[in-house]
Amino acid sequence: MPSSIKTGAIRSIAVALDCSPHSRASLDAAAELAARLKAELIGIFVEDINLLHLAGLPFFEEVRLYSTTTEKLDPDQLERLLRLQARQAGEMLQRTSETFRLRHTFRALRGIVPEIIMSAATDADMIVLGRSGRSPSCRKGLGSTAMAAFWEGKKSVMLMRPGVTAADGPLMVLYDGSESSRHALETALAISGPESSLHLIVTNPDPDAEEHCRHEVGALVESSGIAAEYHHLALTDPHQFARYVRMIDSGLLVLGNRLNIPEEILRTLVDEIDYPVLMVRPE
Repeated sequence: MPSSIKTGAIRSIAVALDCSPHSRASLDAAAELAARLKAELIGIFVEDINLLHLAGLPFFEEVRLYSTTTEKLDPDQLERLLRLQARQAGEMLQRTSETFRLRHTFRALRGIVPEIIMSAATDADMIVLGRSGRSPSCRKGLGSTAMAAFWEGKKSVMLMRPGVTAADGPLMVLYDGSESSRHALETALAISGPESSLHLIVTNPDPDAEEHCRHEVGALVESSGIAAEYHHLALTDPHQFARYVRMIDSGLLVLGNRLNIPEEILRTLVDEIDYPVLMVRPE
């Protein structure tokens, strides 16, 4: 990896674990990145205190997923289930860390899920989350934890989903000439793998923006050894841009946290595309 690309800024990567397919994909991506960057892997499992409170209410019932029957959920049974899931999550982290030969830490905590994950991940340099969690309400669009961490957190956050490689496939970076977009590009190059390629999307509507981009970052991109393509596409219609992303069939989309692009456009884009997304927040 070129010495001009700083990887030391990512020394630890936290990943939220709940044994769901999205969580499994997050763990695989986090472990791969941790191995590449020689970073510590931190696994976090949260016992949802709100769910435990609901289980104690007399009118709270569990609805069977594949039937219309309901059943009173016993708080003690839920406690046992959460302990079992925590043990399974810890074992999953252990196996994965041994495969990649990683330093790792596992934390099983109790509380409000988004708050606990953000608090537990304070010492990490990056957080990896599944786009959706185990809850049926999270199966379409971003889950509440992922949404809070991605848009409101203070750390770099990667959202993963099953079936997509995080960094070894095509990488896409939005570049608008800002310092934030350059940080995003540097991070994308730092985490890229031997099979990676780069799509650098120049979003500034200025007709000369692509030429300026090549002048500003061309040497950095060339020094990485990654095959790169430049695209000039002003990001004004997120739906059109999402179709463009799918056409390119990008892997990981990398964004800076302070781009000169309206947040509502970025929110729509991130919610619409079904690819991993990394929000870069430099220290």
